[in-house]
Amino acid sequence: MKTKKMLSLALTGVLSMSLLAGCGGSSSGSAQTSAPAPSSSGGSDGEPVKVAMLLTGYINDAGWNQSAYEGLQMAEEEFGIEGAYTEAVPQPDFETVLRDYADQGYDLIIAVGNELSDATLAVAGSFPDTTFAIMNGNSAQAPNVGAYRFNTPQSGFLAGAIAAMYSTDGTVGMIGGTTAPHIKDCVDAFAEGAKYIDPDITALTGYTDSMTDVAKGKEMGMAFIEQGADVLCANANSCSLGVIDAAKEKGIRHIGYISDQYDVAPDTVMVSVVQSNQFMIRAIVESVINGEFTPELHLFGMSEGALYLSDYHGHDDQLTDEQKAKIDEIIEGIKDGSLREAGILPKSTFEQ
Repeated sequence: MKTKKMLSLALTGVLSMSLLAGCGGSSSGSAQTSAPAPSSSGGSDGEPVKVAMLLTGYINDAGWNQSAYEGLQMAEEEFGIEGAYTEAVPQPDFETVLRDYADQGYDLIIAVGNELSDATLAVAGSFPDTTFAIMNGNSAQAPNVGAYRFNTPQSGFLAGAIAAMYSTDGTVGMIGGTTAPHIKDCVDAFAEGAKYIDPDITALTGYTDSMTDVAKGKEMGMAFIEQGADVLCANANSCSLGVIDAAKEKGIRHIGYISDQYDVAPDTVMVSVVQSNQFMIRAIVESVINGEFTPELHLFGMSEGALYLSDYHGHDDQLTDEQKAKIDEIIEGIKDGSLREAGILPKSTFEQ
């Protein structure tokens, strides 16, 4: 699959914790449609390509769902697609919402999350003329379902290494929302990255079993802090905001993940390891518009530009020149494959 240069997007519109807790934005299960921007790109009949998006969380979670929604907005602007989305779709409604969009004639339906995999695969067979893309999907399905994943050991390893550099007490922690393979890959690699910097460091890991419960995230964050963690990180969608809140309340550091989470807690979030949903969605939409879609599993990493380190927002002054040089070295080692070849960087569960 061909992709062009990565678009970078500053995280915008991050809402306060209280607004998130109130589940701001549109009501659960309510489809929202944005007017398409003018563009020469369109379907075979000259009409704009219609793209629908299903999200299991909210578009103001400062993470996975918000960045996916921003990717849809970018595609509207760049390609002139007609975009629609439904946020916070509950599991019993997965197939219904998918079928509704397909019945309405959407050309591409993007399912944002591994939990939508089974429903998408079940529905796609009934709509062979509709293209389906599953972000963090388990598998593809001919002729019309593609699965798209980030190489999460790369981002987890880098986050762990940076956390170890910011730690002064020798204990760091990584919290995952579920034990889904891509999240477990990230959490396990975080521990490996921390130990790559300091073999004697204690790397605490755990799972909240929720991607949306902010209170659970804060509870586990507090538990890790009580065990001595002075740097935390989390891959748990909205739940991550609770982890950040725990770090902020206790005056320790946090490494952002998925999106640049600096604006959530500017004095707490040192830097973020970004998984660019904007990059992934652009690649998916472009492949459909150009007729290059393939029903395969596509894995994106740092060498493609889908994973990268955010701006430090001034917090790099807390690192030594040697530490900053080491971070650059790790990034290059991930990009050129040398850390993987040396057996230092773990292999993704989905690596072909």
